[in-house]
Amino acid sequence: MSAAVCENDAMGATAHESEDLPLPASDPGRGVLGDHEGGSAVDHHATFQSAQVGPGLRDLCPPTDAGEPLSAGALARRLGVAATTLRTWHQRYGLGPTGHEAGRHRRYTPHDITALTTMAQLTTRGVPAADAARMARRTTADWTARHPAADPGTESAARGLARAARRMDVLTLREALAAAVAAHGVLRTWHTLAGPAFLHLGQARDSDARKSVARRLLGRCLSEVFAQVPRPPAGSPAPVLLVAADHGRDVGALDALAAALAERGTGCLHLGAGLPHEALTEAVHRGHPAAVVVWSHAPHPGLPDLIVALTTAPSWRPAVVAAGNGWPPEDTALLSAATLAAAVAAVAALVNDHN
Repeated sequence: MSAAVCENDAMGATAHESEDLPLPASDPGRGVLGDHEGGSAVDHHATFQSAQVGPGLRDLCPPTDAGEPLSAGALARRLGVAATTLRTWHQRYGLGPTGHEAGRHRRYTPHDITALTTMAQLTTRGVPAADAARMARRTTADWTARHPAADPGTESAARGLARAARRMDVLTLREALAAAVAAHGVLRTWHTLAGPAFLHLGQARDSDARKSVARRLLGRCLSEVFAQVPRPPAGSPAPVLLVAADHGRDVGALDALAAALAERGTGCLHLGAGLPHEALTEAVHRGHPAAVVVWSHAPHPGLPDLIVALTTAPSWRPAVVAAGNGWPPEDTALLSAATLAAAVAAVAALVNDHN
């Protein structure tokens, strides 16, 4: 995916930018983003490891997307908690109604209900609220990424997106993607619609040139729609810095991450790719981000130097989330995950710890 329709101007993309947009991994349920956390090194690693899903936790509340959204009152009654508790969990831990719009009644999707049910059950068992929230986010994030077709209409919708991209029908693409984000949020749109649609394009009996055009159009439309997701109001902090190792897939994946975090009220500084290392060091020094996400879809020779630049600011050393499949598997200094959903959970945990 690229950043927007005018990516060459806005992001400085070069003629060498890959025509291959961010296709999912071989498992169609895995998203495009990988997820590594780390940076302020050992203590962040230990903190996040404590939030990993332990044996039996997935059976605590098996996630499901069946059913209708619930109001705050109905969900509070189901969980046996006060409605004010739901608001607190939303404000403090980011466990709230997906895609909620200010001024409208909160409606909790089945995915939201799963996370909050896990949260309620864990806190009842005596797990501290912050740890319970991390576990709830991790459990449901992993499930979202592993289940690309959670309802009967998803596969048909993904095929429809692929057909529109092959026809170069960008108006239909934008309308369908915008409707999906409005109804289900960025994560579900990415994992259950966009990922399968990219797979369908790759499997189509088309020429390589036609596939490249279709993937590029789908990626650009995704980035345009993600850019329309409301950001936090002016004056809000932006505790996350996003950096791409390269153009094309890397920048587009961060477009999705920025939008998914914005839905949860977290602001980002999206710097794209290609900034000199001294500029990145300056950005960290001035912004004091809680987390820096570096996305690399494929092995990149400049990754070690990039990490050094991001962690040697004179007054601040952020946690680094190394995202994507381009990181050496033996690199255990950075925490990792493998999907957009998991990346959101990782950053949310780091931001909450920072606050």
